[in-house]
Amino acid sequence: MNKITLAGQPLHAVLGAAPAVLIPFGFILDAMHSATGDEDYAKASYLSMAGGIIGGLAAGMAGVADYVADKPQGEARREGQLHGALTGAALLVGAANLVLRRQGTHARGGSLALTALSAAGVLASEYLGQRMGKEAGTGERAEAGVHADQDDIRIDHRAPDVEQYVAAGPSSLHAPE
Repeated sequence: MNKITLAGQPLHAVLGAAPAVLIPFGFILDAMHSATGDEDYAKASYLSMAGGIIGGLAAGMAGVADYVADKPQGEARREGQLHGALTGAALLVGAANLVLRRQGTHARGGSLALTALSAAGVLASEYLGQRMGKEAGTGERAEAGVHADQDDIRIDHRAPDVEQYVAAGPSSLHAPE
């Protein structure tokens, strides 16, 4: 897997922190504006949402580059596409919210609902992304097979180690395609 990294960490995950924090924080600020009527909360929410969307676009570019380089198959492919679609939809809702605010419709109350929807989408996408990363890191996606003596065995082809293949002996396992 050829992931773009920054200081040894996947760039997509590093940049993904911006929308995962800033967009829900924008919702909190929007709720505070709704409760108090203080325009400073609305301005801070706008800036937080804008920063989250910019960070989300940067994270999305890194994520697409990783996805194309990795060429996932099966469930990993489906989850990657769902993660991208959730993030994209949340960013579109957030961007639409920012455009409506620029046109002066923030005071009508629909902005809070759009901010909540965007925050929920980003958080759901972040949860899915974290779950995918955890599964990739723990080898839960390691290929399963049955050893010649009918014992279940798992080999993680993403981190090839000759010892695991030798220890497995003859089995129904095959090399990755």
